[in-house]
Amino acid sequence: MDLSKRRERELSRLSADASELWHKQRDLFGRAGDLLRDAGRQAGDIGRDEVYPRTRDSLEHVLAPAVARIKRGPSERESRLGPGAYILMAIGAATVAVIGYAVWSTLRSDEDLWVETDDE
Repeated sequence: MDLSKRRERELSRLSADASELWHKQRDLFGRAGDLLRDAGRQAGDIGRDEVYPRTRDSLEHVLAPAVARIKRGPSERESRLGPGAYILMAIGAATVAVIGYAVWSTLRSDEDLWVETDDE
């Protein structure tokens, strides 16, 4: 295949540009990997220094007393459920029923929905 000198120069220049771009992309991805590694390390440090102590304090001061109260059972000073609680339970049950129906109608097989084509 004979190429003119002009075409050979263009191909050579394109090849050099592609090679340069490839090297730049490799450098960029290398720096991106370093950045992700540093971000992961920082996230671990923040989790260890900030999130874990707050979570532990919340468990000790909020959740532990609530669990202890549940284990003891209801106290006499706690009031019974009012009508609002029963309304919310009814709304929740209706929501579960609607979601169940939506799932059922999505997953059921509907052969009558398919229209057969006549090959006549």
